[in-house]
This record gives sequence, structure tokens and C-alpha cells, in this order.
Amino acid sequence: MLVNVNYKLFKYLLLFLSIFIIISPSVFGQTRVVVTGEDSDRNSVERNSEIFKRVISQLQESLGRGGYYVIDEDMLAVKLGFQFNSRRPKAELVETLMVANETNDATVQSRLAVVFAIFPQVKELSFTKKLEVRVRGDIYDLKTFRPLANFEYKPKKAYVIPKSYSQCDSFCIQEILGEKSREVARELGDVLVKKLQISVNKISGSTSSSGASSQSLASTYNLNLIRFKTAQAIKFKRSLSGMSNIKSFKTLSVETSQRAYALETSIDLGLLEEYIYEAAMNADVDIGNIRIVMSGTDIEVENLNW
Repeated sequence: MLVNVNYKLFKYLLLFLSIFIIISPSVFGQTRVVVTGEDSDRNSVERNSEIFKRVISQLQESLGRGGYYVIDEDMLAVKLGFQFNSRRPKAELVETLMVANETNDATVQSRLAVVFAIFPQVKELSFTKKLEVRVRGDIYDLKTFRPLANFEYKPKKAYVIPKSYSQCDSFCIQEILGEKSREVARELGDVLVKKLQISVNKISGSTSSSGASSQSLASTYNLNLIRFKTAQAIKFKRSLSGMSNIKSFKTLSVETSQRAYALETSIDLGLLEEYIYEAAMNADVDIGNIRIVMSGTDIEVENLNW
């Protein structure tokens, strides 16, 4: 009996491990995306509207199904004490998301931002009313501050609503608009998943059509070498440039006491730190006497024994 129980436990353990092995690469490798809406245009739906909430929840669900790790803007605001007020300019909204990435809380950091706006329109006809909904927006890379893509969706057919106010008042129109906006957002979500994949490929330099979780996005860092001798700096650059996943390492400026470089890589800061120490050793620098400071996209390497 004990043997049978142990055998069953062993089978369940194997099943769990196999599921974990299959799932874990996609879970831990997902691209982090924050979805947020902007309403600076007075013709757009306000952020505090129920319509807005329906649309953003539908877009988040679509991106989650597409394999992206979605950062909820409300949770981000609560955790960092931010305020996403209505009628804010889009530039200010994107700036807020970039500030979130500069904090030391990894749970609120995201690589891509989807910023959208909702535009409803009611057209008066002689016998009825037509309701149209349009959602448009942009995708931004929050590390390089680049706009990567734009999107827009509008149903081919308008929605017909009763002309008489007694049959459909303003609350009725809001409810219909909310329901139809959610349908529009659902259709847009599928388009947005493909748009995001193109954006991910654009950043990573890949032409693969695989899911979001398989991509390794490259980041550009400002790396400053301070008080490195010329021969050491040259060896350091040659060594780091030849390491795997270092896409480019370009010199920006050379001064008496420091050199500025642009480093593009897809590896995380932990592994990059190891690379820097290895390159310093290859450059005949005593790593016990160097100071490395990493903050966001800025890296400073100082030789204290110069």
C-alpha cells in the first residue's frame, strides 16, 4: 500500500515538474507592458468614466492572453502614490510611467507602454441616431523614449440607437456606448497583440513571429569609464564588445579622466555587472579597486587605483 501511495506521489511530482518546465520559460520571460489611457482631447472619453474602465480592462485581458505581463496602472498608482488625473497631456502621462521605471521597485517597472484614447460620436439622422466609437493610440518604448507603433480601430458599421430622448436618455446612451466600446476594445486587443509583437521584434532586432515571452529586448546604457589608462580602456572595450549578447559598444567621447560609451545589450544588470568585472580583469585592472554604480540606464565604472 505504501509503495502504491509513493508511486502516485512520484507520478504527480513528475507531472508538476513537466508542467513547470513547459510553463516557466514563458512566465519568466514575458515582456512587461503597461496599458493606460489619455483624455487630453476634450472630445475623448474621460479617464474616470465607466466606459474607459471597460475598455482598459478588455485591452489588459487581450494582452494577457497574448502572452504579455500587464502592469495595471491603478496598482502602479497605489504602490507609488502617483495620481493619474483626467485631462492630462499625453507627454506628462508617459513621463509618469518613465519615472516609475526609475524606482527600485521591480514590480512596477515596464518596458512598453500602450497609450490609448476613446472617441465616441452620436450622429443625428432624420429618423434615428447613429453611435460610432473609435479607439486610437500609440506604443512607446519606455527605455529609449521612442514611439514604436500606432494603432486605430473603428467598426465598419455604426450602432443605431432610438432617436427619441424618452426612449433612450443620456444614461441609456452611456450604457450602449460602454457596451459597444468593450466590443471595439476586444477586437482592437487582437490587433494590438500583433502590433506589440512587431514592436518587440523591432527592439530586439528579431524577425521571429513567436510569442512575446520568447523575445529578449535590448536596452541602451550610458557607460562611463573613469580614471582608466588608455591601454586599459582599449582592452576593456575590446573584451566587452566580444562578449555574447553585447550588440554594440560605441565610444561617445574621450576626455582626460573619463570616457563615455553607448552600450546596447539584452542581458540584465546582474549579468552585465559580471561582464564588466571580467572585461576589467582582461584589461589588467585590479577589480578589488574599482567602483561600479548602476542606476537605470546609467553605469559608472571608476578605477580607484589610478
